[in-house]
Amino acid sequence: MFGVVGIAYVFVDPYLNDAPWIEWLWASVAFVIFFALGAVGCIYWSRRRVVQRVCITTAVLAVLFTAYRPNGVGSFILVAGFAPLAVGGSIPRSAAIIAAVVLAVLVEWWLLWPPSAIPYVVAVEAVLVGGGITFVVRQQNALRQTLKTAERERIARDLHDILGHTLSVIILKSELASRLLEHDPKRAKTEIEDVERISRNALSEVRDALVGYHAGDLVAEFDRAKSTLETASIAAECHYEPVAMPVAHERVLALVLREAVTNVVRHAQATHCRLTLRETDSAYRLEVRDDGRGGVHEEGMGIRGIRERVGAIGGKVAWEAGPGTELTITVPMVANAGGEVG
Repeated sequence: MFGVVGIAYVFVDPYLNDAPWIEWLWASVAFVIFFALGAVGCIYWSRRRVVQRVCITTAVLAVLFTAYRPNGVGSFILVAGFAPLAVGGSIPRSAAIIAAVVLAVLVEWWLLWPPSAIPYVVAVEAVLVGGGITFVVRQQNALRQTLKTAERERIARDLHDILGHTLSVIILKSELASRLLEHDPKRAKTEIEDVERISRNALSEVRDALVGYHAGDLVAEFDRAKSTLETASIAAECHYEPVAMPVAHERVLALVLREAVTNVVRHAQATHCRLTLRETDSAYRLEVRDDGRGGVHEEGMGIRGIRERVGAIGGKVAWEAGPGTELTITVPMVANAGGEVG
C-alpha cells in the first residue's frame, strides 16, 4: 500500500505544473509499469527469482524515470519493499539494498533537482517499509522452521508408537522361542509364527506412515537430496519453484527424487548435480542432471522403478546417458493413471 501511494506521486508534478498532455501520458505509462511490477511482485512474492527480477527492473526504471522527472522518486519505495523478499529475509543483504536505495534517492535528487524535503521523506519511507517487510519475512522463516521441527518430532513420536511396543514384543517372543526350542519345539514354532505376523503388521504400519509423510513433502525432499549429495562430496545445485500439485503427484515426485539422488551417489561418480523442479504450461517437470561417468549402460532396478511409479500417474521418463547423465520426469497436471511412459 505504501508502494502504491509512492508511485502515485508521478501524477503530482504534472498537476502542479499544468503540464501538457505528453507529460500526463508519460506519467500514466510510468504508473502502469510500476503498478504492474508491484502486482507481479505481490502475486509471486514466494518465488525469490521472480521477486529478484522485479526488484532489479523496478530499480533500473526508478533511476531512469527520476532522472527524467523528479516525481519518479516515489517508485524507489517499491524497490525497498521487495528487497527483503528477494534475499530471503537476510538482514545484512536487506540492509545493504535498502541503504543503496536511500543513497540512490538522495544522490540522484541532489545532482538533478532543486533542494526539497521530498527525497528525505521517500528515504524514511523506504527504510520503514523495507525494515517492516524484513521483519515479516524473518518471522515467516522462523515459523516455517518451527513447523518443520514440529513435524520431525511428530514423525519421531509416530515411529516410536508404531515400533517401540512392537519391537519389544518381538524381542520377548524371540527370546521365549529360543528357550523353548529344545524342550517344546511345537510352542517355539508358534512363537516364531507370531513374530512373523507381528513383523508383517509393523511393516505395513510403517509403510502407511511413510506414505503420509511423503504426501506434500517435496520441499523437504529437495533439502534432504541436497544434504545427501553434499555428504557424498557432490556439489548440489537446487532450483525449486513452489508449485501447487495433487498429493499423488507430489508423493511420486518425492519418491522419484530420492531414488534418482541415490543412483547419483552410488553409481555416477559425479562431482556436481543439478536438481530442478518447474511448472510448464500443462505439466510438472523434474530434472536431475549430473556430470558423472555417463556412457552407455543398462538401466537398473532404480530407473525401472522410477518408470513404473511415474507411468502410474500418466507421466513420462526420459533418461539420457552421455557425458554425464540427465533424468527428466514430466508429469501432467491432471492425473492420468495408466498413461504412456516414455
